[in-house]
Amino acid sequence: MKRTVIRFLLLLFVFTAVSDFSYSQENEGEAKRDVSALVTKYLLAANDALEEGDIQNAYKKANNALSLCKEPEKALNVITISRLVYNQKLEQLSKKYDEKEFIEIQLNLKKYPFIADTNTQAFLEQLEKKEVKKEKNAINYLFVSVIILTGIILLIVLAAIFIIYKGFRLSSRQQREYINAVKMLAANQTQTNRLMIGGMTELYGGNPSLRLAGAASWDASKALPDVEFSEEDTQELQQLAIKCEEIGSKIDEISQRKNNSKNVSEFVYKLSIQLGLPKGMAMLNFCASMIYDAGFLGMDPQLLVSENLTKDQKEALKNHVMLADKYLEFVPKKYWSVFYDAATKHHENMDGSGYPKGLKGQKIPQIARLIRVAETYVSLSSRRNYRQAIDKETAIAMMKEKSGIYDEEVVAALDFIL
Repeated sequence: MKRTVIRFLLLLFVFTAVSDFSYSQENEGEAKRDVSALVTKYLLAANDALEEGDIQNAYKKANNALSLCKEPEKALNVITISRLVYNQKLEQLSKKYDEKEFIEIQLNLKKYPFIADTNTQAFLEQLEKKEVKKEKNAINYLFVSVIILTGIILLIVLAAIFIIYKGFRLSSRQQREYINAVKMLAANQTQTNRLMIGGMTELYGGNPSLRLAGAASWDASKALPDVEFSEEDTQELQQLAIKCEEIGSKIDEISQRKNNSKNVSEFVYKLSIQLGLPKGMAMLNFCASMIYDAGFLGMDPQLLVSENLTKDQKEALKNHVMLADKYLEFVPKKYWSVFYDAATKHHENMDGSGYPKGLKGQKIPQIARLIRVAETYVSLSSRRNYRQAIDKETAIAMMKEKSGIYDEEVVAALDFIL
């Protein structure tokens, strides 16, 4: 009987829709007829699903009909079937609660308030009580968990205090024994030191291959004669490196060379160590190499990223070595010469064919020779728009072939560390 009444309502809905169609334009009427037929189809599907006990499918079909119907609050068949479906869905939720589905139904009922009746409200109140109870249980569980966790932490703290106390007593005893041992060894300390120094001297004297790499030209005093790298200088260089890294990132950004400054400076640091320079000097070279292209900051960015440059543009690009001064003002005076040499002379060649001054051989500062090799290797081993990256063996071979351009000793050191 119920199914017969529902189908009657559906047919009435279709008849009403067809009647409305006669008073509208032809194309608009066709669209209304199509929508009405589709709504009827969904309602029949929802009703069939209910009779088969498939409440979830009925719920889905009813929502489809509601969304398609232009004025669902005036369509008796839509209201009747949707109300029946929603009540069945709420009854199902009251037996097997699902928070996500309950929230979805609440939102739909706010959108279609005409669906709700007294049964609907009763189901909603029952489910809301379950939700409140669930929240209370969650709060109680959290409270108990906090109490348990607090107890565990307290036990750990007490255990730690006990362990520290026992350790302190043991340490006191061991310290007394250590003091006695030191007193016994004090008389022999001078002789021990003498033996250690003698052993090291003999070791390095007997095996020249264990000496620091590098020739006399890589003496640190030739690079920066007035600076001794103390612990205070090391801390100063660490702060300087942070500033240089910031500027280096800006240079890489405008020249579109990702991580170029970082990669070149890391190679310069490794080469400095390999060539026998002390760690302080190597760290200073690292900082200066981070901003060796500081002159780029004063140039037209478009010139830096153009692939096909004219002869005049290439000459203009060379001027970047003369624009670096104003970007080095933050550098401490005692280090400034190294930074200046790095920024202005890294395009000088060993045979004098470089720029801007055509310096030759040992007249090119150490830092400039290091950067010349490191920058070329990074460029060759990096992918560019106009070519693929070159493997390290080929890159080294290409650099060795151009002995007039690069310091052969630096290239050999690079080959060793790769």
